[in-house]
Amino acid sequence: MTRYERQFRSVARSLGHVELMRSSLDDVLGLDHRDLLDKDAGRRFLDFYGDEGIRLAISRYGLEGAMRRRGYDHFEIETRAADDRHTLLVFGRPAQEPPSDGETSADPALERHRLIELVVRRDRLVVHEVPGLPKLEAAYDVLTVDWLLLQDPLARFTEHRPRLPGQDAPGLGIGERVLELLYRMVERLGLHALVTVAEYFHNAVLYARELPFFDPSHGGRLRALESALMGTEKLSLAQASWATEWGCVRGADDAVLRWKGEAQVRPFAPELTEWMSSEAHVEAEARAAAATRFVLDRAFFDDRWSAEKDALEGREPSVE
Repeated sequence: MTRYERQFRSVARSLGHVELMRSSLDDVLGLDHRDLLDKDAGRRFLDFYGDEGIRLAISRYGLEGAMRRRGYDHFEIETRAADDRHTLLVFGRPAQEPPSDGETSADPALERHRLIELVVRRDRLVVHEVPGLPKLEAAYDVLTVDWLLLQDPLARFTEHRPRLPGQDAPGLGIGERVLELLYRMVERLGLHALVTVAEYFHNAVLYARELPFFDPSHGGRLRALESALMGTEKLSLAQASWATEWGCVRGADDAVLRWKGEAQVRPFAPELTEWMSSEAHVEAEARAAAATRFVLDRAFFDDRWSAEKDALEGREPSVE
C-alpha cells in the first residue's frame, strides 16, 4: 500500500471507461479493424487506453503536476504496440517563464526530453509448487512490467543522489505515484496481480516494499544480501548496488554473485493475496534468509568505489 492509495482510488472512481479509452485518432481516422493492414497500428495502450485517456489520467493522478515541479512542461505522449508488448512514452520540454498574458507555447528550440518510458504486457503467471506452502491455481492473469524508466535529464548526480547502475540521469521522484497508477490499471483491466523482475539489486530492494518475491526463497536471498551489505558492511543502497554490479560480493561457496532478478508480485486476487501473506510464506522467507550467507570483498570494493566515486557523484575526477 502506497501513501497515494486512497487518493488514487478516489480518482479512479471518477474516471469512466469511455474517458480512458478516448483516442485522438477516433474521429480522424474513422477506421475499424478491417481497415488496418498492420495489426498493431492504431491499437490502444494495453488494448484499452487511448492517448487522450492517458493524457487525462496523467493529469488527474498528479503526474503532470509532479513533472512540472521538476521543471518540465509541454508534455507529449506516444504509445507503441508490438505483438503483446505495449510501450508508453512521455516527453517534456524545459519550462519557460510565461509572458505577461499568462500563455505559453512549446519553443521548438528547446530540446524535448524523455521522462517516462513504460513497457508492459498482459501475461500469465504460471505457478510452480513451493515446498511447505499450499497449492494454488495453475496460472493467473497479470500485468507484467518489462521496463520502467523515470528520469530527470536536467538534474545532476550528487553526493547524496549518486548514479545507480543502469542510470543515465537521476530519478524523476514519481516512482510511488507510477506504482499506484499501475495498481489501478491492474484493477481496471480485471487482472490478478502486478509482476516485475528487477534488473538491479537496488530495484529489487525498492520494489520489495510493495512487491514481495513470489518464491519466498528469493525473498530470503535478498534479505540476506541486504543484511550483509547494508547491515554488516554499512553500505548505502547505491554502494550496495554497485558492489553487486562490480562483482565484489561472494556467496558461501566463494563464487562471485551475479545479480539475477526474480518475480516480485503485488497480488490482487484474494487467494493469491492470502497465499503470499500467509504465515507459511513469511516463515519460508525467514528460513531462506537465515540459511544464506554473502561476503563483501571490502578491499576490492573500496578501491573501485574510490576510483569511481567522483564520476558517480557528478564531479570531475580530481587531478593530483
